[in-house]
Amino acid sequence: MLQHNNGKTQLRLKINLKLHQLTSLLFLALVCLLTFGQTSPYPYSLRPYLTFVLLFSFVALVVKEILYKRQLLPRFFWLMDLLDVATASFIYYLGFFSVNYLIVLYFFLIFLSVREFIPGETHYLTLLSLIGFGINVALLWPNYRILAPIYGMDPVFYGFIVGSAFFSLVFVGVFAYFYAKSDFRLSRHLEQMLAEKEAALKETYLTHANLEEKYAFSYTLTLIQQFLLEEMDETNLLTRITDIIQGIVGSYSCAIFSLDKDNTIRLAAYSGKQLPPDLPEFVQRKDSLVALTIKSQAIHNEKDASFAERNFWAEHNIHSLITIPLSTKNNKLGVILVTSAQTFSFDQEQQEQLMIIANQISLALENTRLHKETKLMAWHDSLTGLYNRNYLNIFLSIVEDSTSNRLGCLIFDLDHFKVVNDTYGHTTGDMVLKKLATILSKHTSPGRIAVRYGGEEFIMLDLNSSMEELYNLGEQIRKEVAAYKFWTATGEEFSITISCGIALDDTGFDKVFAKADTALYQAKNQGRNQVVIYGSRAMETSVN
Repeated sequence: MLQHNNGKTQLRLKINLKLHQLTSLLFLALVCLLTFGQTSPYPYSLRPYLTFVLLFSFVALVVKEILYKRQLLPRFFWLMDLLDVATASFIYYLGFFSVNYLIVLYFFLIFLSVREFIPGETHYLTLLSLIGFGINVALLWPNYRILAPIYGMDPVFYGFIVGSAFFSLVFVGVFAYFYAKSDFRLSRHLEQMLAEKEAALKETYLTHANLEEKYAFSYTLTLIQQFLLEEMDETNLLTRITDIIQGIVGSYSCAIFSLDKDNTIRLAAYSGKQLPPDLPEFVQRKDSLVALTIKSQAIHNEKDASFAERNFWAEHNIHSLITIPLSTKNNKLGVILVTSAQTFSFDQEQQEQLMIIANQISLALENTRLHKETKLMAWHDSLTGLYNRNYLNIFLSIVEDSTSNRLGCLIFDLDHFKVVNDTYGHTTGDMVLKKLATILSKHTSPGRIAVRYGGEEFIMLDLNSSMEELYNLGEQIRKEVAAYKFWTATGEEFSITISCGIALDDTGFDKVFAKADTALYQAKNQGRNQVVIYGSRAMETSVN
């Protein structure tokens, strides 16, 4: 495998080029000195050869530069080594002596190869050096005959020198090979250590990121829990939760559907992009994903949707969705629907987070509904459904804070109600009370409330109405009650009447109630089934 991405190989390439540049410049200086110097030990016949070697060195350098800039040297390492050995061989031959100190050029090239391009390059370069040196020895053999008489060298001694040189090249090659092998193992070991360290750092980073994400979710969940505990209004609660869910999962939109007591699926809250206008009708289908989630009480995604529903969402540019059930141990409360325009499935971690949030929402919803029911029980009469005296006190505390409100009071009392209970039973009596409550509820408004004050006595409080309007209201209610026919369980028919006292005052409830109560007693004393205004004798109505 080529090691062109290895830092040590790149370093070797740069060193090789720099050394080649330096050698070429030095050789150029030497050629100039030998050529143009006053005295030269070399004959003129060698000067063309010197020029050739110089040009060869520069051509080899140009070739290396081209290969290096185009990042081709790792592929053509054999060419670079061949050029290096050829240059060394040419320079060696110029030494003129049969065996001289220039053999160090081959040593240097072999040592330089310990930074191998590929495993085994040291063998290749050692072999090239032996061949180059052998060619040098063969070409310089004639010099031996010239120099032998001068230095007194015999063939045996010359052969020993040549053999020692060959042995030295082989020894240097073996040494460089083992050094390269050791260096390679060390590099591999270091790379392995770095890879393991990098993997450990990556794992640490991922763990840290995961912990940060979990911490962020835990903090968000804490805020959700705090909000759920504080918010008792179901609409506000669900709207805020949809915003939080959309922020956590980065969705296109989020909606919460609640399941009413009659099993109707109702859109309770949503956030994000505008939901399809026909979605509330679509989820009523038995095969819709929302209905399937309510039935199975399990998480579902777009893969579980019907073909029709997938087409429905695709038409609105929704490609991913997930539904999470909202439920407690005994009640199915609704479904969370999260959508996304991207084509992906919500991962396992997001599903787990949504389930945790759904469990918290379910408990909060049940708590909110119980609170609402408790409030209804605390403020409403359990038999008739009208407000009771507890709510009356709350209403009065709000009204009496404003001195500009004129308070009108109508007190109704069923005539001879004890006779009804004694004659037909308390069940029939309860039926009469409920019917009167229904009639009174029909005439309530934002500024007018009906209250069961006790037993068969009911009151209506009205803000800022005239006495004439209050009287007409009392008369209408009296006539409706008198005209209604009741039937007992045994099939007997009977009717009942009411008496009413009216007062209007701006000095507070206690005074206006006392005045209306006085008017009621006046109606009772005057024959019942009539409406009497406090302080008036003219506006009295008897049974027609």
